[in-house]
Amino acid sequence: MKELPRLPFDNPDILGIAPRMRALQREGPITRVRTAGEDAWLVTRYDEVRALLADRRLGLSNPYPERSVKSAARGFMMALMAGDDYDTEATGHPLMRELLVPRFSTRRMRLMKTRIERHVDELLDQLASSTAPVDLHHALSFPLPTMVVCDLLGVPLADRERFGQWARGTFDQSDNQHSANTFQQVVDYMTELVARKRIEPGDDILSELIAEKGGTLSDADIAQLGNAVLLFGYETTIVRIDMGVLLLLRNPVQRALLAESPELAPAAVEEILRLSVGGKGSNALIPRYAHSDVTVGDTVIRTGDAVMLAIGAANIDGRAFPDSDLFDLARVRPKPHLAFGHGTRHCIGRVLARIELTAVFERLFRRLPDLRLAVPEESLRWQEHRITGGFDELPVTF
Repeated sequence: MKELPRLPFDNPDILGIAPRMRALQREGPITRVRTAGEDAWLVTRYDEVRALLADRRLGLSNPYPERSVKSAARGFMMALMAGDDYDTEATGHPLMRELLVPRFSTRRMRLMKTRIERHVDELLDQLASSTAPVDLHHALSFPLPTMVVCDLLGVPLADRERFGQWARGTFDQSDNQHSANTFQQVVDYMTELVARKRIEPGDDILSELIAEKGGTLSDADIAQLGNAVLLFGYETTIVRIDMGVLLLLRNPVQRALLAESPELAPAAVEEILRLSVGGKGSNALIPRYAHSDVTVGDTVIRTGDAVMLAIGAANIDGRAFPDSDLFDLARVRPKPHLAFGHGTRHCIGRVLARIELTAVFERLFRRLPDLRLAVPEESLRWQEHRITGGFDELPVTF
C-alpha cells in the first residue's frame, strides 16, 4: 500500500509553498494525507478550496471526536470559535458571529483609521530614532496590533506585553500543559475585566456586549467573546507585518514603487496577504470536518473525515492568479485571495487587518527607504510549534 504524504511538508525556504504541496496541486485538487493526529483530505486548488470554505456541510467540530487527537492549542482555538462541540456548533458559532460582526463593522473600523495611523507614526518615530540594528518585530509588528486590540477591548496599554505571551502560549502545540495554563490566564484576566466594565463601562467592545440583548449575556459568555477578540485579533496581523516586510525586501523594484507611490499600499497589502505562507505552511491551512458526505471531483469526502483547506496553495494556483509567484502591485483585476477565508466563516476582523497593514506599508519604506535585514535571511527562525507560526525577531538596519 502506497504511503500517504505526511503534513507538514518540508520547505527549504522560509517563505512560500513547500515543493511537495505544489506537486500535489499539479496532480489534482484533492489528495489523502497523513497528519500528526489523523488522516485527512488535502485540498489545494483555488476553485475547490473556495467552494469548500463556503460549503455548510463542512464544520469546525468533529462528529466523531474519539477518532482524532488534537493538541490543547488546537482545541482552544476551536472553542474560541464555538466550534469544539458537534452538538452545539450549529447554534453556538452563528451566535458568536451575530454578537461580534457588528462590533467589527466597516464603518466602525474606518472610524478607527486615524487612531491606527497615529499609532503607526509614533512607532515609526521611535524606530527611526533608535540606533540600528533594531528588532522590527518588537518595535513595530508586535506593538501595533496589540495597541489596536487594547483600544477595541478597553484594556490598559501597559498589559500588551502580557498579551503576546498569552497568545503564543495558548497556541503553542508543543506543550499541552503550558497551553492550558496560559489559556487559563487569559480567561481569568478577561473575566476580571468584564466585571470591571460592568461597574465602569467605556467606549469598547466589552461594554457594548454587556449591554447587548437587554443585558442578559453572562460574564462568562462576554469573557469568551473577549478572549476570541484578544487571541485572534492581533497575532495573525503581527505575522503578516513581518512577512510583508520580508516580501518587499525580496522585491526591491516593487518596494521602490511603493515608496514612491504610497497609494499603492492597498495593492501591496493584498499581495502580502495572498503570499503570506511561512515555514512548513501550517499558518495557511484551514482545518474542517465533513458533517455530511461531500463530493469533490471524483472523490467522496465521508461524514467525519478531516479536511485541510490549503489556502496558501490556493492563493498561488496559476488557474486563478497568472504569474502567481510574482509579487505584483499592478495585478489586473485579480481574483479575491482566500487569506481571510470565504463564505459564512469569512474572517470577522478582515477590514481592521487591512487598515492596519495599509497604515504600515504606506509609511514604512517612505520613512526608512534604506531599511534592510541586519542578519542573513536564512538565520531567521519560523516558529513551527505555534499554530499561527511567525517570527520572534526580525533584526533590521536602516
